[in-house]
Amino acid sequence: MRDYLFGTWQIEREIHDRRADTIAHFVGEARFLAADDGLDYKETGILTLNGQAHDAAQINRWIFTADDTAEIRFADDRTFHHITLDGAKASAEHWCPPDEYRGTYIFESPTRWHLTWNVAGPRKDYSSRSNFARLHRGPHSLLSAN
Repeated sequence: MRDYLFGTWQIEREIHDRRADTIAHFVGEARFLAADDGLDYKETGILTLNGQAHDAAQINRWIFTADDTAEIRFADDRTFHHITLDGAKASAEHWCPPDEYRGTYIFESPTRWHLTWNVAGPRKDYSSRSNFARLHRGPHSLLSAN
């Protein structure tokens, strides 16, 4: 998984806030950069909501405990979630009291993957779908081993 993710990806994300009945769009770039214990993920782009465009960014770290397992941490080193591949898919859960996050990773091809989050609770009610397309090819394909 580390070799598959390594490199630069274009991101297009749609975020549907069911409470506010709004849809936000994010377009940007994600880079998975080599780090001592895994990969650093750096995302930058433009988030557009209600016709207003804003710079947006996020950072996290992916630490690989096996070829098919990763722990994803926030920038402050708190654990966000874990994933283990099941073929070309993985599921994730994150509890941020009082809200619950459920994620699905789908690694479609050597050059495309998707991440969907559904968030529900008393504070949040939204879904987010991120589509990743490779801009810079990494050394290996996750799907070639399957």
